[in-house]
Amino acid sequence: MIEKEVDFLPGGGTAQGAAASADMKHQVQQKKRTTLNKSMPMKKIVSNSTTSEVTLPEAPPDLLDVPDVSSPMGGGTLGSGGFGKAGAGGGFGTGMGIGGSAGFVSLPPSMRSRCSSAERLQKLAQNGGSSECERAVSQSLEWLKTKQNADGSWGAGNKAAYTGMVLLCYLGRCETPDSPFYGDNVMKGIMFLVELGQKHPSGILAENPTANSATYEHGIATYALGEMYTLARLGAKQLPGMRETFEKGVKLIIDNQNTRGSWTYGGDQAGLPIAYTKDSKGEDLSVAGWQYQALKAAKNTSLKIPGLSKAIDNCVEYILSKQTKDGGFGKEKRDDHYNQWSLTGCGVLGLQTLSKGKTAAIKKGIGFLQEFLTAEPLDWNKNCNLYCWYYYTQAFFQQGGAEWKFYNEQFLPQILAAQQPNGSFKAGRANWAAGDTKNDIYRQALCTLQLEVYYRYLKVADRDEGSIFE
Repeated sequence: MIEKEVDFLPGGGTAQGAAASADMKHQVQQKKRTTLNKSMPMKKIVSNSTTSEVTLPEAPPDLLDVPDVSSPMGGGTLGSGGFGKAGAGGGFGTGMGIGGSAGFVSLPPSMRSRCSSAERLQKLAQNGGSSECERAVSQSLEWLKTKQNADGSWGAGNKAAYTGMVLLCYLGRCETPDSPFYGDNVMKGIMFLVELGQKHPSGILAENPTANSATYEHGIATYALGEMYTLARLGAKQLPGMRETFEKGVKLIIDNQNTRGSWTYGGDQAGLPIAYTKDSKGEDLSVAGWQYQALKAAKNTSLKIPGLSKAIDNCVEYILSKQTKDGGFGKEKRDDHYNQWSLTGCGVLGLQTLSKGKTAAIKKGIGFLQEFLTAEPLDWNKNCNLYCWYYYTQAFFQQGGAEWKFYNEQFLPQILAAQQPNGSFKAGRANWAAGDTKNDIYRQALCTLQLEVYYRYLKVADRDEGSIFE
């Protein structure tokens, strides 16, 4: 910043005085620069390309000699719609932190857009979003910050699930423990999950490991830790116990996948009651949705986890088995609990992100949803079900093209209009006694994740390969 010169002397002064002032000004500037260089951590240089040896961070030439004081991860700046600038810190780190990597670290292609403010803006513009979306995300993250519990968790009950969901919101915009705005909040949330996993011999991430809800909680929390592991390699903060907690969590999911390739409630492992069971012949697509998202996150870490690829393949076959003749996924009757009107988004997203070559099944699923939403358009006050919308939004985004345009024109105005001045989202569908209207943290997280869809993952069509992992 160039500050306006101010002369506090009443007269013009002397030549000797001017020279002395200039010398003093130079000394002060040098001292400030030395102090900044000591206080600002060196940044790793991150490559946005798998082929380039080194890619320098984005920065105007006149700033390249000044330490960056914005988010080390390119996070948003409040008050300007959430648009930060990329870091200009120099040097090759030694890879301290989670990854243990030397030199630059490369993110999976599918996750790179979220960590560059310029790319986030570009993806918003390309995909039908706007600066208003990013401003809404900034306001939401601020609101969530005020709701964190003293122990680092979010929510009053089912804390592992709510904490995992909120962490996914912060990570969706690359806010990590190194973030100057939310670093402490993210760190405390992660350590809450790590300590929770260490309490139970099985490693399950739930306060009550025998409750049916624990299957959801564990999947969501493991998903969040997986994304954190991938992004934390770019930072400098140590996260003790996180890798072990995450790997143990993934192993629990893999070990309890049943013969149908799905997951169900209630069981016993090593003499200990637990929410999962691999012996069940049953299935649950809603539960499976969070397990496969955790497996997806595990694949993105590039950790060598035994059985991971097989578990993913089995899950894909299970999802395919749930498709009806109408193209939807789930039970055919509208009044059934796990019906295709509510779970087709979950089924489609699973095929889009876990597999290749399932184009026909995906197209049929998207066709079913488009026909359904043409007959019954999204309406916050009449049919809002954010759990379903969460999957719809991602599935249509991954599909892209005319289908995404059709959905985005319905979805975006509804979400933006529902945000209140304090950053929270109002309850929808007032006559619905559960779900969206029941828990404000749950509602906030699902809305925020949908607003981040424009840059959180690349569309299949934007990747070099057809799989989200490559």
